[in-house]
Amino acid sequence: MILIAGCKTAGQGLRGIVFWGLVLLVSGCSVVGPTSISSGRLTYNEAISLTNDQQMLMAVLRSRYEERASLLAVSSVTANVRVSGSLGLEAGVGNDSNYSGNLVPFSAGATYEENPTISYIPVEGVLYRQQLMSPVPVGVVAQMGTSLVDPGPYLTALIASVNGIYNPEFLRPGEQPDPRFERFVTLMTDLILARRLHWAMDAEAAGELTVVLDRAEPAVEVKIEELLSVLGLSIPQDGSDYVVVPLSLALNGREVGALGMTTRSVFELIEILAAAVDVPEEDIAQGIALRYPSPGPVGMGLQINRSEGRPEGASVAVEYRKYWYYIDERNLETKRMFKLVGAMWMSTMAAGSDDGAKAPVLTVPVSR
Repeated sequence: MILIAGCKTAGQGLRGIVFWGLVLLVSGCSVVGPTSISSGRLTYNEAISLTNDQQMLMAVLRSRYEERASLLAVSSVTANVRVSGSLGLEAGVGNDSNYSGNLVPFSAGATYEENPTISYIPVEGVLYRQQLMSPVPVGVVAQMGTSLVDPGPYLTALIASVNGIYNPEFLRPGEQPDPRFERFVTLMTDLILARRLHWAMDAEAAGELTVVLDRAEPAVEVKIEELLSVLGLSIPQDGSDYVVVPLSLALNGREVGALGMTTRSVFELIEILAAAVDVPEEDIAQGIALRYPSPGPVGMGLQINRSEGRPEGASVAVEYRKYWYYIDERNLETKRMFKLVGAMWMSTMAAGSDDGAKAPVLTVPVSR
């Protein structure tokens, strides 16, 4: 009777151990989901962002060498998570001295395994090419001009001309930048930062943008009058605090009292970046790489460096034709331009991904 009672007690103890082991195991598994998000989401996002930059820089380099660049967009990332657990119990039979201190009475373990599947779509198609080559919409210029701390560099990059005042990408021999355009950008920037220049929708013409100038303050009114003078527009004498200037995508709006603007395409911005690449002089001399004229205002100060070894302090770097090409993390002007081109390019890549929905999709399973 004593032996039977002892067996029942041992059985109950064993069942208790197994029960609490399972509780602990399940409790651990219940936090796998949130843990996998916190540890995986930023990692995937950082990897996609970094490779997007590298892919774009490689395309800029290929453009300098007149080579075709192909792009892949990440369409989906599916992470399959598997969690398995195990329980162990060791017991001895016979004299205690044979196994005392050598057994682990109870053990439990869990195995976490993640197998992501990444899908890529080639960026191509008619819609992608159209958006790549088409001028940036005027509305995009307005958005960049209102949401930034210093809109000046972005206005210089995106606007090709305004009311017949040209902002050339490259300068011909003996040509100098038109000082009126620089003054136009300075005045626009000052008024935007002073919150005296606003982009608004035309109430009478649906979808049309206008520039509204607030000249309530005398100090600001002087700048507004100078801006209108630079643009060749008349200064209203009606005494109103607001000057409304229609905005149009045109070479010149002086004749109709408007601000006529032409903008650059993403393709042109890529070419401006390609001209800033420090390619070997022998490649240019042999006709392997393009030789560009002197840069215009938008390209001045841009520099994509070259080194023989992997560079340090690079915001983005790729290896190409036996050299490393990179953007120095301290070169804010080039980083700003690269960020702008990247933002514009990503929208065209999205269009290419949608347009190429019937194209083959490359799916790569990744296992550990």
